[in-house]
Amino acid sequence: MPALANARLHDSVKLAPMMLAPRLHPPLALTIGVVAGVALLAMACARPIAPDSFKGTVLSANNPAPDFSLTDQFGRTASLADFRGKVVLLTFLYTSCPDVCPVAANHLREARQALSDEAGGGDTAIVVVSVDPERDSVEAALAYSERWGMTEGWAYLTGGEDALRAVWDAYYIDPYLHGPGRDSAAASGGHSRAGQASGGGASALAAQSGRIIHSAPIYLIDAEGAMRVAFTLPFETADLVNDARLLLGG
Repeated sequence: MPALANARLHDSVKLAPMMLAPRLHPPLALTIGVVAGVALLAMACARPIAPDSFKGTVLSANNPAPDFSLTDQFGRTASLADFRGKVVLLTFLYTSCPDVCPVAANHLREARQALSDEAGGGDTAIVVVSVDPERDSVEAALAYSERWGMTEGWAYLTGGEDALRAVWDAYYIDPYLHGPGRDSAAASGGHSRAGQASGGGASALAAQSGRIIHSAPIYLIDAEGAMRVAFTLPFETADLVNDARLLLGG
């Protein structure tokens, strides 16, 4: 009898690990595998991008892009926050600009074409803010968008001078007058900045000269709304596309 008891005890010890090991049903095992895969993918996508991978000027502070609300080429209210979740290419133009604006607009159009031809290209948006509140009406913005074949390709935003100036200030844009109006502003003790010359603001400056001198940087804002890269003319469209792809995770 003792020998039989010892044999039963020995068998129960051998079976114990088998009884304690949980068995995963196939659906549960599959679910755990999928969750683990998604977690690994998220970790890979979250890896920081090496600064030297970018072609533009890296904005290392990654400050949140200041939000604003203006009117697009269709007369609809649009804000920068509307594009959260997308990589945004933000710039500043005006519809009657004869020099830097056509160059910047062409870069944006070519970048959109390049990005739309590949996976993830739909996760980008182009936002243009006017620097000419006097002449850039909704109708002018729409006509300009049509002329560039970008009617549905960007949001061309306009507004009153006070609303636009708040955006200019937030993004370090300082439109000023070129020509006689600038000289008269200096003679009267005014400043070159739009809104301060001759007391008439950008509207008066545009009326005097018909030309507004301004910088036209293109800011790249990531899907979380942080300012990541800036481009200033001259640059190559391929470099702009490269940096947008990096922010898209491509």
